[in-house]
Amino acid sequence: MTIDVEEWFHILDVEGAHSRAEWPGLEMRVVANTRRVLDLLDEAGTRATCFVVGWVAARHPDLVRDICARGHEIGSHSYWHEILQRHDRASLRADLGRSKNLLEDLSGAPVRGFRAPGASMTPETAWAYDIIAELGFAYDSSLCPGYSSHGGYASPYLGPHKIRCAEGELMEIPSSTVGLAGRRIPYAGGGYLRLLPYAAIKAAIARENRQGRPTNIYIHPREIDPGQPRMTLPPFRRFKYYVGLGSMERKLRALLRDHHFVPAWEWLESHAQALEGRELDVREQVAALPPSPDPELIPPPPPMSPLEAPGRS
Repeated sequence: MTIDVEEWFHILDVEGAHSRAEWPGLEMRVVANTRRVLDLLDEAGTRATCFVVGWVAARHPDLVRDICARGHEIGSHSYWHEILQRHDRASLRADLGRSKNLLEDLSGAPVRGFRAPGASMTPETAWAYDIIAELGFAYDSSLCPGYSSHGGYASPYLGPHKIRCAEGELMEIPSSTVGLAGRRIPYAGGGYLRLLPYAAIKAAIARENRQGRPTNIYIHPREIDPGQPRMTLPPFRRFKYYVGLGSMERKLRALLRDHHFVPAWEWLESHAQALEGRELDVREQVAALPPSPDPELIPPPPPMSPLEAPGRS
């Protein structure tokens, strides 16, 4: 069970979204929504991994501490919630390093896992694995082995496996997918989870488990908040972003009632031997890539304020 802790306005690469400069002036709903999700997890006796956006953690440090106090794992969901395609090595290193340091300061524990916004790992962004490993993360959860709005990577492994990159080895927990019309489609999070009938989700989880794979459920705190402010988005993105908000809390309750979930790192530690021999080596592929993306796509790093770096020199 994983929670991507981000605000209602943290939408990716779409016309009509709020700019980064506007964020501080917008209504903040992530604290109340996240605590509501945490209450549901408490009721079910379930612990999860919370991939927290650094920008959210800097403004709501007590939320990170509350997540830890309730027994959940903290992971990084980047600092600025940008897809990998908007970074080069230097900007990704700065973003993830900043996020990891902040979250470790607040939680008092190592941050082992990273999830890229939008599951945006692709063959063209596989160089990011070098940065993730270099910064000391033990695992990643950014790969979708099928169709994805912002990513998609045709990995030979549909379940957890290892990644071999130039900086060493990482464990990978990919998005859970089902085969449909000749391609693999995510079903276990975001708009897919909200749109699909619960019976179909339950059947897909059972199929994954029979084949020896865990299901990687992911939700966002805003998804149990049908009263959130609405952005003026293109029709398809508006549908995908807002469909099913009114029924998501009931669906989450059903998932927690019918299935046993654990945090990502706990699962990896207890199944380390099962990953032996399941390795995706990206070194040759990365070596063949161009040195960096178009620099016009890379946002300049803003200065760090004292609020955004509590206690770390």
